[in-house]
Amino acid sequence: MTNKIFTLLIGTLSLTAYARPHHDDVFISACTDNYKFTTHGNTPVVENSTETEYTLNSAVNQKIQPGVYYGEFISLDYAKCGSCKAAYKSVTPENVFYDDTKVCFFNDELWRKHPKATAKFRRTFKDIHYFTRIYLSEDYLVKNKTVTITIPTKLKGYRLVERNFNGHISTHRAKVGEDSVFTYTVTDLPAERDEDNMPPFGTIYPHIVVVGPFADYHALYRWSRDMADVYCTVPDIKTLVADITRGCKTDEERIAATYAWVQQNIRYVAFEAGVAGHRPDRPAEVIRKRYGDCKGMALLLRTLLREQGFDARLTDIGTTSIPYRMSDLPTLAAANHVICTLLHGGKTYYLDATYSYIPYDYVPLHIQGQQAMIENGDDCLLATVPSLPAETSVDKLTYRYRLVAGNRLEGEATYELCGDMKEYFLTSYHTAEQGDKEAFLANNLNADNHSNTVTQVAWKQNSPWEKWAVLTGQVTNANAVQTIDNECYIELNPHNNLFIAKIDTTDRVNDFCLPQPCNVIRQVELTIPAGYRITHLPADFKTTVPQGTLSCSFARRGTNKVVFTQRMQISNKRIARNDIPRWNEAVSQWTDACNDQLILKK
Repeated sequence: MTNKIFTLLIGTLSLTAYARPHHDDVFISACTDNYKFTTHGNTPVVENSTETEYTLNSAVNQKIQPGVYYGEFISLDYAKCGSCKAAYKSVTPENVFYDDTKVCFFNDELWRKHPKATAKFRRTFKDIHYFTRIYLSEDYLVKNKTVTITIPTKLKGYRLVERNFNGHISTHRAKVGEDSVFTYTVTDLPAERDEDNMPPFGTIYPHIVVVGPFADYHALYRWSRDMADVYCTVPDIKTLVADITRGCKTDEERIAATYAWVQQNIRYVAFEAGVAGHRPDRPAEVIRKRYGDCKGMALLLRTLLREQGFDARLTDIGTTSIPYRMSDLPTLAAANHVICTLLHGGKTYYLDATYSYIPYDYVPLHIQGQQAMIENGDDCLLATVPSLPAETSVDKLTYRYRLVAGNRLEGEATYELCGDMKEYFLTSYHTAEQGDKEAFLANNLNADNHSNTVTQVAWKQNSPWEKWAVLTGQVTNANAVQTIDNECYIELNPHNNLFIAKIDTTDRVNDFCLPQPCNVIRQVELTIPAGYRITHLPADFKTTVPQGTLSCSFARRGTNKVVFTQRMQISNKRIARNDIPRWNEAVSQWTDACNDQLILKK
């Protein structure tokens, strides 16, 4: 798709309306992409015209789909690609309840007698609050491309900020009459690649951020505050709050109960359609419908907490996928999420009700370290959300085994989760089909190949307001034990792992991102029966990589126990492309060390 302009709506828009090509069988031989800031009456607008030539670079026919986005604030004024007929399609991203973004595209095929095709589009950005970024890269290799942005003197408050520029882009600025003309010349820029677990798009590909509709973050705040100024009265709210907080004796219990009620009773859906992407639904409507987007859920939570006398405030924030700060770049591109901030007892709590299974005093990963714009009357407070250590997001599975009849291990498994790992696990559990829930739980107490027998699986604790979720079950493991003559070989590694699959680098061009910073622990406590003695205790192992630490230990405890502890502690989830082989090798060495067998002699 040519000419990616992102009109920032609350949430993230899928980058293309169809499968992105992963080859260079077609390239863009020439492209001109022009943006002219002007006014229609007293309203600033941007007029865009683009012309792109696609060229075949293969002996095999290649299908192409030139296209552009349009919608509520972008009019499509002209579209042509030879004799092809234009197609129109809504491109609502996955997990979005409503979005009005559409794409106009053409289906064309390049072949020996038709090796080139030219697509032309004209659009008008009618509300330039939403005109936030211009991407310079394309789905195909760009041989030559010129992007021209013209800003008249009467709109001189607008500025352009370059991000992720590289040696393929040159810039030029000139004064033409009363206009400032910015020209970006792109040469031999590689095609975009859409890869699994890649970093956020805005952190790697070259683009221009448009700043100007808001003079500073104060103006951005006032615009956002006005958008959120909706009717907040909830009928019979005192009765509702009394029901929610029934049995609560302290402020902390009332806060926890209120947060948990919104988490469990309001289903999160995303709205990304223009104004609906920034104006929250009324709290009474969110309660009636039992669903809401991040803004609606945050406003409802604020309303319920304020009814109880708490100092709760709406807060705009950019998640970790956003590479800008509102104080540096006051644009809608810098904030894609809304939460509720609670000031209580001298502490600040960042409450994100779109997370369903975390307590109110835990900060979810996707807003950690991010700048928050907290409502404060006519102005705002800027704060940086704390970043938490990996130890606050834990996935720990412990087996307490005894050796039975010299041929199997039997005992109890205890699975404990907190932080984002708890959120991830419980979300997966609750979205599983009803008949699959028991199997889901049992499988998570089992080995990766499901070779053990797991019974009596039960939750000990799984409420959202508790720090830990705890699951238990009985496990019989007959595959870990092998007896030869009087020697018993026991593999203590439970082979229940996360994030250890080898990362394929064959065609990869981007960095790889692990799911999240976390602490993954697997522990086996083995009680050795009388009559056995240890003849081989495996060696400990530890290696450090830029992402964190991989370790395992084998320790005697008392006279008849051995404790195996396997730990993956991830502090930095991003693996640079050139470091992927090092990561793969570290995981391989760690796995080998964990697989070393304990040897007992009878």
